[in-house]
Amino acid sequence: MSFDFQSIKVLVVGDLMIDNYIMGSSSRLSPEAPVPVIRPKSNYSIAGGAANVAMNMSSLGAQVSCAGVIGDDLWGVKLLSILNKKGINSTYIDQIKNFKTTLKQRIYSNDKQIARIDNEEILEKKCSFMEENFDNYDVIILSDYNKGVLTTNWFKRPESATVFLDPKKSFINFNQCDIITPNLNELKQLSGNNITSEEDIKESCDIILKKYNLKYIIAKRGDKGITIIGNNDYVKHLKARFVETPDVTGAGDTVISSISLAFAVTNDIEKSAKFAIDASALAVSKPGTATVTIDEINNYINTNE
Repeated sequence: MSFDFQSIKVLVVGDLMIDNYIMGSSSRLSPEAPVPVIRPKSNYSIAGGAANVAMNMSSLGAQVSCAGVIGDDLWGVKLLSILNKKGINSTYIDQIKNFKTTLKQRIYSNDKQIARIDNEEILEKKCSFMEENFDNYDVIILSDYNKGVLTTNWFKRPESATVFLDPKKSFINFNQCDIITPNLNELKQLSGNNITSEEDIKESCDIILKKYNLKYIIAKRGDKGITIIGNNDYVKHLKARFVETPDVTGAGDTVISSISLAFAVTNDIEKSAKFAIDASALAVSKPGTATVTIDEINNYINTNE
């Protein structure tokens, strides 16, 4: 099925980050400690966290706006430039003085990641975008990475939009959402149940569905695929596509981006989840935090039918 998302208006709200990659090689250990000495070959930065969700949705052709916070530091300026170059509306991004933009630096040696350095600051204040009215969007994505943007009860569901949430611990206002996309560990935390089988997944999702009056839960199962749980005992287990040596960095961002856009067009959760499986399989076949386009997905589907 071919999709066209150009008319879909999307707002991504959440914890904005920037991913910096230092790519190098090593042929010896340091005399100071048993660690490799890296000779850098390249250094580049891309959007991460909620910003990567926005980049994914823009790559898929949607009209995208972004809400969140960055610092007035070098990394915040760089992230804002990346988003603006992609045509993403940054009106709702607050740039806070003396605030650290969330940064993840990954160091690679001989094409293998050997270290990650995180630099971050948890948001503890109310921002101007939290007072905005977000009624003009078809889809709203809440991308929570537990950095403070979605910690409080400020978000209220607009009547016009379908609200998707990729949850972490900090989000407490689940009844403002329609569909959530937890992985199995997050599902375990939300339900309080151990999860060792497909029956456990359904039981855990049923608890959360009823508690928060959700439409669907999309349980992400990694290389086992996706399970969709809805009301009235709706259950669908979908297998993942096999990907040799996948890089799963940002895979969850691709899932929520693709499934939400497909659902906005079709209102069919199974078709949307199948599209998300194809999109995420393509994304994890690429190195690092990657985005995919509609043309790439169509070619991938045709090649792997």
